[in-house]
Formats: sequence, structure tokens, C-alpha cells
Amino acid sequence: MKRILVATDYSEPANNAVEYAAQLARAFKAELVLFNVFKMSIHASNAMVSTTSIEIQKEKNKHRLLEQAREINERFGINVDCEIGKDDTVESLKKITGHHPVNLVVMGIQSGLVAYKMFGNTTTAAIKLMRFPLLVVPNQVTFQGINKIMYACDETYLKDGRELSTIKKLTTTFGAQLEVFHVLTNHKEGDKNKVLEDLLDELLSDVIHTYRYVHNPSVYDGILAGLDQNPADLLVMIHHKPGFMEALVKGSHSSQMTVNTHLPLLVIPNEQAN
Repeated sequence: MKRILVATDYSEPANNAVEYAAQLARAFKAELVLFNVFKMSIHASNAMVSTTSIEIQKEKNKHRLLEQAREINERFGINVDCEIGKDDTVESLKKITGHHPVNLVVMGIQSGLVAYKMFGNTTTAAIKLMRFPLLVVPNQVTFQGINKIMYACDETYLKDGRELSTIKKLTTTFGAQLEVFHVLTNHKEGDKNKVLEDLLDELLSDVIHTYRYVHNPSVYDGILAGLDQNPADLLVMIHHKPGFMEALVKGSHSSQMTVNTHLPLLVIPNEQAN
């Protein structure tokens, strides 16, 4: 892992995400990229604001980002770069990661939200459109190392194992315990356990891992129950895009988890090829 990008708007959740990302960058000896989107206020955009005033605001924003980069560099001893987008955060993020690939994107989210909203905040929007691993960090969670990783597995969306590369890197770097967790939504699924384990034993042959199963008609509720019974430091899911009508009704499991979980959530696109 060579390049980690963290999105910041200087809010409490964003500042916490920057701290978390800096810890990861130090552990991986990676470059950290601070990413900020310059947005004009509604009042300014509706008013006759001079070009000079806009440029002054842009310079102030750039200076603030550079100051944060300098502070992170001094505290963590890592290389820090800055990227500034404009207008739409998710579109700017797609453009920047398209031109300068990153291994991981980190974003903060406000803790305590209780329901997934289909057209919600920037983080859930990023999940729907992403082509990169995305780590979502609730603002109440501070970095305390990664000792246990819970991978909520749905073998339906595994391709050739390349989706698991980020999980393996995290497991190896932090010497973490990796638990493969599977929700059995009906009792007949128990027959698939051996098939699942044979597949993952091959794909995860270079890291030590264990398996755990729980019966629950809801994948979402099953994951929450599993975390309640056996807490972890990081939850990992591979994101898949549900059909349009399904998305309108319930969204994807990974998008729901971002607004309910109280630990960092790593969402990996099943198109990932690195």
C-alpha cells in the first residue's frame, strides 16, 4: 500500500478520519494525500462576488490544507501531499483517483445515525460510485491499532480473490486476527459451509484466518449480532451494486452498515483489480 487518500472538510468526523489515515500511512510507510473540495457558500454563489474575492477564498482554503499537511508530516513523520477539488466531492474524488491511483480512500462519518438514507451524505454516495477501497471511520472511533478484522463474506461476489488483497495487507501489516464471518439466511445454507471454506482457504492461503457462522434471516441484522457477540477493530465488506428497484427499497448492505456501525468499515468494490 503506497498511497492513502483522506477526504477532509475540517469537521470533527473529517479530522478524526485524518488522524486514523495518518496512523495507517505510518504503519504502511505510505504517502498520505489530504483531499479537500473548495465549495463556495450559498450566499456567495447567489451574490455578485468578484473574481478577486473568490481567489482570496481559494487561497485561504489552500493555505489551511497545507498547514494541516505540515502538522501531520511533523507529528507522524510521513510524506503528505494535498489535492483540492471543486464543487462535487464524489465527482472530484473519482477524477483525482482516476488520474493518480490510490490504494485506499478514507472518509469520516458522523456517529449515531440510525437509518440509511438512499440519497444521503457524501460517504454513502462515494460507496455507490467507487472503484477503490473505501474506509469509513465513525467520528467516535480513535485509532487503537488493528488486532481483529471481521470480514463479512458473501462468496457470491468473490471473483478471483484480487478483491481480498487489501484485507491481506492489513492483516499482515498489523499482525491481526482475521475472522471470516458468514450469515446463513436459511438453514439449507449450512450445506455450503464446506464449499465456502475450501474457496477461501485457497484465496487466503497466505494469511491465518478462522470462520464463524450465524443464522439470521437478515444479513444486516446478522452482521450486527456477530459484532455484538465478538467485537472487532475493523469490519470488511465487499460491495456489490443491487438492482435499481432493490436499491430504492433497501440499498446495499454495505451502505446500510456505514450509518449504523460503531467501528471502522472497509468497503471493497468487487471490481477491484489491484
